[in-house]
Amino acid sequence: MAGGLSYLYQILIGGIHNGMVYALLAYSYVLLFQVVPKPNLAHGPLFAFSGQLLVMGTNLAYNALIFTFASSMAFGLGVSALLSAIVLTLFSAIIVPRLVQRSPNAMIVVTLAIAIILMEGVHIGADGRDSWLPPLTSQAVALGLGAQVSLVQVFNVLAMVFMLVASEWVLLRTSAGRVIRAVAQEPVAAALLGTNVPRVISLTAAASGILAMAGGVLTLIHFGNMSFGAGLTYGIKVLFIAAAGGFSTPRAAALAAFAFGETEALWDGYLPILWREAFLYGVLALLLVLNGKEARR
Repeated sequence: MAGGLSYLYQILIGGIHNGMVYALLAYSYVLLFQVVPKPNLAHGPLFAFSGQLLVMGTNLAYNALIFTFASSMAFGLGVSALLSAIVLTLFSAIIVPRLVQRSPNAMIVVTLAIAIILMEGVHIGADGRDSWLPPLTSQAVALGLGAQVSLVQVFNVLAMVFMLVASEWVLLRTSAGRVIRAVAQEPVAAALLGTNVPRVISLTAAASGILAMAGGVLTLIHFGNMSFGAGLTYGIKVLFIAAAGGFSTPRAAALAAFAFGETEALWDGYLPILWREAFLYGVLALLLVLNGKEARR
């Protein structure tokens, strides 16, 4: 029994990182959805794009430019930050504002095109080869009952918690957050009172994209690699999670996404991984149907 409990404890502790990744993505997704209530598929690809640029830039500097590993990492972070900023500027300042008055289908089609362009662009840039970052450290942190996590996991979780807490504080406690909530609740009234609604939407899209891309960099540093299709997979999961929760608030979406990440970890620890995606997507689809029926009553 003790061995079973310690194994469960290790799985739950290890699942915290996975849960926090989903939580950060879901928070960023619903933050934008509050002011532009249309589903989009761009957040997952933005998340993956920034991480993949990091590993590509680091490998370029280390293998082609013969930098030291520390200098290569700094170069990779710079490349990721620069190109991510360019893509995010296009997304938040040009694409999203022009889709506000369009149909939800237009948002889905355009963001799916963005996802494909980002995925294929990275695929071509990497010449179709997977690149890896070596572990930054082998140091582990003991958490009792035989459970341990890497120092990178601890740093990542703390960084993601900080980003979520800071974002929630800005949203609930500052004038900028009040303006965002005003536009989310009554955009016409906010515009009549002098709020520059397109600017608020653009800045909210930028903030949500920064959260997603920062999560991508942290995830890549932890795992060392991210597949070319990972962005769309993450994006679809977060869309399902947010939709199943009714897109209520960023905080609620983050909590639901964290629970989803822990559920994935538990499934991996006890059940055949082959059936994981089918089962979890099925549960999310069922919740979506039930929420839809409740909303129609």
